[in-house]
Amino acid sequence: MGGLANASMPVGMLSDRIGRRPVPISGFVIFALIYFGFGIAKSVMWIWMLFILYGLYYAFTEGIQKAYIADIVPEGQRGTAMGTYNAMTGIAALPASILAGFLWQTFGPVVAFSTSSAIAIFAALFMVIFRI
Repeated sequence: MGGLANASMPVGMLSDRIGRRPVPISGFVIFALIYFGFGIAKSVMWIWMLFILYGLYYAFTEGIQKAYIADIVPEGQRGTAMGTYNAMTGIAALPASILAGFLWQTFGPVVAFSTSSAIAIFAALFMVIFRI
């Protein structure tokens, strides 16, 4: 994680003020921009800058997504919802990593990072369109 991971508290306070939903949507957009940047970065300096900004993505998503789940799930089902969320996240990580590795090996880093960027934009749009 990057150096901006300590932005979690201010971002959490922001989600208290404006609501949980807009914050992870913004986090997905930040992720998309950073991953697109990784794909086109030509210097080590840019890569380091993007790694620092990567912490901002975590601040906008990691804790907020769990708080959002707690907000939308009935109190008696929160433990099950958190367990399901974490299980699905873990299960999705393997095929996502395999796909990213395949894209990198077959087409190069620009395609791998651009695909990840596009999927993040799709996730943000999905949340906006379906009001999830």
